[in-house]
Amino acid sequence: MNRRLVQMFSKQFSQVPKYFVSNEQPILLRNEKSGYYVNPEAVARRMIKVISLHDDVKNPSAITLQSTWTDIGLSDMAYVEVMVEVEREFEIEFPDADVECFRTVNDAVEYVARSFFAI
Repeated sequence: MNRRLVQMFSKQFSQVPKYFVSNEQPILLRNEKSGYYVNPEAVARRMIKVISLHDDVKNPSAITLQSTWTDIGLSDMAYVEVMVEVEREFEIEFPDADVECFRTVNDAVEYVARSFFAI
């Protein structure tokens, strides 16, 4: 192989980008310390917006990361509907066992932010 081509390709592949960009936000490469693939603040903002649009939510402006699903006013069926909308928003699918473990909004945000496939 041509020596010049080898040098050119090796130089290109040695430069790893710091982040990738999506339509909404920068998608960071996984930080080994934090373990996040997606910015958790952006995930929280988008998730709270999706949750607040559901009809059963008592007070949309009172939703925080520490809010439980009962604090928000969601029944079990409404919770499932919200999680389906969250899956659509981030284009991922939650395993049933994981969805049952989400006690607060922050639990779901952490799961999505650490998911490799979330956008």
